[in-house]
Amino acid sequence: ASIVEQAAYIRGHLTPSRNHRTLELYALFLVPLAFPDADPDGGLLELAMDGLHENLLAEVLPDGVHCECSTHYHLLVLRSFLGARENARRFGLRFPDEFDEHLERACEFALHCHRPDGDIPALSDSDTGSYADLLELAASLFGRPDFLYAATAGAQGTPPDRRYVGFGAGGYFVQRSGWGGNGTPFAAERFLIFDCGPLGAGGHGHYDLLSFEAAAGGRPLLVDPGRFTYSEVPPPNWRRWFKGTAAHNTVCIDGLDQTPY
Repeated sequence: ASIVEQAAYIRGHLTPSRNHRTLELYALFLVPLAFPDADPDGGLLELAMDGLHENLLAEVLPDGVHCECSTHYHLLVLRSFLGARENARRFGLRFPDEFDEHLERACEFALHCHRPDGDIPALSDSDTGSYADLLELAASLFGRPDFLYAATAGAQGTPPDRRYVGFGAGGYFVQRSGWGGNGTPFAAERFLIFDCGPLGAGGHGHYDLLSFEAAAGGRPLLVDPGRFTYSEVPPPNWRRWFKGTAAHNTVCIDGLDQTPY
């Protein structure tokens, strides 16, 4: 009864856009699957599926990067969309064809933004960590052995066919020396990612134009510090410092940020 009440509240107070809306729509999608009696006419399920489809098309850019332009938020949003797609498969439901096309592109960015050590670079408001489980699920959903290869650090599947990949709309450009093989372990390959894109929607972007991360020999060499904290309580305002240009691997001119805080 409590879940039904909360779902009704969320339905009437949906966040207008971006990652919170995705999370809320995914929650509304799960409720009628778990408790069919809570949605006798199917209206909640229809609203949630239509909303997830619209949100995916509106907020995943044409190159597959989420509009907030943060590696961490991209993967958080991707988790909800992949969860919806897998649950739809299990319950015999179907999203429109465009849903899969956009979702697969978002998975391709997830594939290429993982470092050889298995973690993601913490670009913009990000924590680092591995999302290999999402790549493994995506491999199953889309029949992509390259996703499985990356998810298992080369233990299963087949290597991706690209080492140099650009995501023009999101502004990320990735280079790596290989995917393991020829005497080089998967985790020891060299890796470089440049952040050349826009600030990103929603306030999660950092002032880090032309910043980069580099890794080699099984460990990161130059790293982005990520968000560190959302707290702005001074002194000092660590939130502002970690968003600032000086906190990143890029040029800082006259001690100024690239854009006002």
